[in-house]
Amino acid sequence: MEELVPVVCPWCSVGCRLYIVSVNGHPRKIEWDYDHPNTPNRGKLCPKGVASYQFTISPDRLKKPLIKRNGKFEEVSWEEAIRYVAQKFKEIIEENGPEALAFLGSERCSLEDNYVLQKLARALGTNNVEFAGRLCQSSNFVARSKVFGSPAQTNPFDDIVKSKVILVWGYNPAETNPVLFGQYFEKALDNGAKMIVVDPIKTKTAKFADIHLQPYPGTDLAVALAMLNHIIKNELYDKKFVEERTDNFEELAKSVEEYTPEWAEKVSGVPAEMIKRAAELLATGGNATIVLNEGVNQHANGTMTALAIANLIAITGNIGKEGVFSGVIPGAHCGLCAAVPGVNCAQLPGPVPLNEENVKKFSELWGFEVPREPGLHYQAIFKAMAEGKVKGIFIMGQNPARSLANSSLIEEALEKAFVVVSDIFPTETTKFADVILPAASWYEKTGTVITQNRRVMRSFRAIKPPGEAKPDWEILVMLARELGVGEYFNYSSVDDILREINRAIPALKGATPERLNSNLEGCFYPCPDEESETPRLFLKGFPTKTGRAQLTPVKWVQPGEVPDEEYPLWLTNFRQVGHFHTGTMSMRSKSLIKRWPESFLMINSEDAKALGIRDGDRVRVETRRGSLVVRAMVTDRIRKGVVAMPWHWGVNFLTKDDAIDEFSKMPELKAVACRVTKEVVE
Repeated sequence: MEELVPVVCPWCSVGCRLYIVSVNGHPRKIEWDYDHPNTPNRGKLCPKGVASYQFTISPDRLKKPLIKRNGKFEEVSWEEAIRYVAQKFKEIIEENGPEALAFLGSERCSLEDNYVLQKLARALGTNNVEFAGRLCQSSNFVARSKVFGSPAQTNPFDDIVKSKVILVWGYNPAETNPVLFGQYFEKALDNGAKMIVVDPIKTKTAKFADIHLQPYPGTDLAVALAMLNHIIKNELYDKKFVEERTDNFEELAKSVEEYTPEWAEKVSGVPAEMIKRAAELLATGGNATIVLNEGVNQHANGTMTALAIANLIAITGNIGKEGVFSGVIPGAHCGLCAAVPGVNCAQLPGPVPLNEENVKKFSELWGFEVPREPGLHYQAIFKAMAEGKVKGIFIMGQNPARSLANSSLIEEALEKAFVVVSDIFPTETTKFADVILPAASWYEKTGTVITQNRRVMRSFRAIKPPGEAKPDWEILVMLARELGVGEYFNYSSVDDILREINRAIPALKGATPERLNSNLEGCFYPCPDEESETPRLFLKGFPTKTGRAQLTPVKWVQPGEVPDEEYPLWLTNFRQVGHFHTGTMSMRSKSLIKRWPESFLMINSEDAKALGIRDGDRVRVETRRGSLVVRAMVTDRIRKGVVAMPWHWGVNFLTKDDAIDEFSKMPELKAVACRVTKEVVE
């Protein structure tokens, strides 16, 4: 029997809709969804979307539970696997306390999956619960929460088209989110908008730029400070907005007095005159879209950079009205599905702070005592594991052996703990697992997604899971029952979980199963009841104590590592249009791996000539953590002194784990010192 099943694409956070053509639970092809014009993609798809179900039929899929015995994995029943995990977790709690356990949620899983995971962690007595958002958007989260009272994206995508200026900072939407770029950014440019791009690489997005600033990796903060300096010194800021809707302007102005464009040129390598031009265009060019991504966030000074940009948004008046847009578009499709339900060591569902008031609220709601002490953040969990303090970990849909900084140390930590992994494929992380649980992939289960545009939508099961694979929430409920806390997890369907979320999170009260099942276009979050939604934020004020944006003084902070005589080049990394995260899904898609088959190193032609390197040569890229051998791409698309690699092929073996952002706990992932040598082929 052939069915046309509506799904949300699992490849990025834009939230594209499509149909899977399913025959008796087996995928045959996709169909474009032109039926729902209010969904973000309006029928368009990128290469990953077109190939979106290929990975689900890979022969590599995990199909039965596995337990490692004598160094080898053996197939077992679900009952034996869950019983074994529960026994080990109980022993760890009895001998070391619940803080010796940790749980990792996933931006690749549904709202319901992540809600159940964090609730199980807390039912067992630990707040050691995190997801990869700590390594993705945490710097921006901290900064926007400080300035605006909320980290959320402000406006619907349609407002991008209405903008007169577009500032793209550390982000390459033409490749990472091509549907978003084509449907909205390009239309704004066609309408006469001017574009500023800040990126050390001349990306596909930068080709559209009227002004392209190319700072050294990790020095974006210097550029942002200088733009603030120039706008304030020359009184180009929106005086009415600053007076009526912000606090602390004088303190901000004083904090950036010394950071002139000329100073920034010496630090970042960006000509002072170009910084001035960019600042003037942003301040005087009209309504602006201001978007940033990992090029800003993934640094040891990421929060300070994101704070500077949030201040720029505020003093230019580009927030709290129609026709502007600001925020981030992360790579994973469901980051908010983990952030909103509180997959965070210091937050509960909402997300709300882990304070006495909220602990009391959720203790009453859930029927058990919620732990009060904040848990360990993502990187700290693995440090504690290496030290023998965290004895057991449940990893849902994550690959920390490749996604965390200085990967070799992460592998060493995994070897010292009892590791349980729920995933759809063997990964670099499952090699270190004691138990592997086969999970259903996105198209094999029904679940709720919150896109980065704050649209809440339902994606429906279109395909049968292979073998004995199960949805993650079902796996967690089985484990909860075996651990003796099953009375708090009395769910028989994904709708049961969503109804509890409706009660637990006021901003999702209106995103009921009935509403989402009947309306495929969904609703904008916050949706406090079934009739209302909030497409634009901050129109009447900000969720701060004064109701005004809190301009925040900023200062220069060095990158986590800078080049020297021994390691003279900057190394950064970037994403490719055809790959996703550490490649566990995209590298099992035949069409994607054929078009994007291997890693490489972008190197400027002058640097290549000085090192005797030609295009296509095999080269060794070495940092203080390790080395990788890849082919060279000699190009002038990257500035002299900087080299770059796509991060999907294990580049985090080279990154630095001991330079951590003071506020967001983000490790330095985008700027490290390296040296490059031509590899001698014998």
